[in-house]
Amino acid sequence: MIGRLLLGAAGAAVLAGMVATAQAKSAGSPLGALQLNGHWVCTQTPEGGTFSEDWAPMFHGLWLRATDSAKGTVTAEHTVSYNKASSTWVVLDAFATGSYDVLHATTSSPALIAFHAVYPQQVLSVTFNRVSPKRYTIDVNGNVEGKKVQAHNDCTKQ
Repeated sequence: MIGRLLLGAAGAAVLAGMVATAQAKSAGSPLGALQLNGHWVCTQTPEGGTFSEDWAPMFHGLWLRATDSAKGTVTAEHTVSYNKASSTWVVLDAFATGSYDVLHATTSSPALIAFHAVYPQQVLSVTFNRVSPKRYTIDVNGNVEGKKVQAHNDCTKQ
């Protein structure tokens, strides 16, 4: 269960970054058209189970925050932003256990973003794939909170 929640949190972090950009008020944001605000339900494989991600803009829409929860318990928070000048995505993941990750990506594509961890360890990759306006997937591969994870999350807007 903890592994599933951690994996979901890592996936949420990636999504949070994309959502933050989608809600950014600055012109030219590559995710501006995604409109990921709101409530999403995600199914995770291979472990199974579901978790929720609730997205909301912060700092006047320049960042987006996602709160992950499972069975009424908050498991992680993710904040994401996009720097137009350097075409760089940044995701900050914070887990209920006190651990954290910082993820980075350099792409302008709003449909496919490949993140990699830059701190505290560089052993995590997370790929966001926008399938449709009401569906996205997140693939996680690497270490989350010291545990090897490989998972696929399929999220649908509710």
